[in-house]
Amino acid sequence: MTTTKERTELRQELVGQGFSWNYIDEWQPKVTLYRHRATYNPQGEAVQAVGTTVENLPGNPDYVNRKARIGLFPWPPSANCTCHWCAKASVEKAEDKEARKVPKNPGPYYEAHS
Repeated sequence: MTTTKERTELRQELVGQGFSWNYIDEWQPKVTLYRHRATYNPQGEAVQAVGTTVENLPGNPDYVNRKARIGLFPWPPSANCTCHWCAKASVEKAEDKEARKVPKNPGPYYEAHS
């Protein structure tokens, strides 16, 4: 059995990861979790992509908290998601987009041959 202090710490950690304040009081017995971080095999190949679902898992707050640390959450990944992995993916996409932009004034050679 957990103490009040442990329960409060778990609640704070869950809230810090994006869960509702009431999750610890109103959790469901079984949940579907979504991958916000892809999983890879030892050869570096993606085994399960971002957005893959893992169904019928325990909804216990302690279990869900442990899974959230490795990128499994009960909501699908999206552009609005603030988890570590979605935020990192958004930054990488923005950097790729910025790297592909053609400068407005790339220089005289570009202008002469465009």
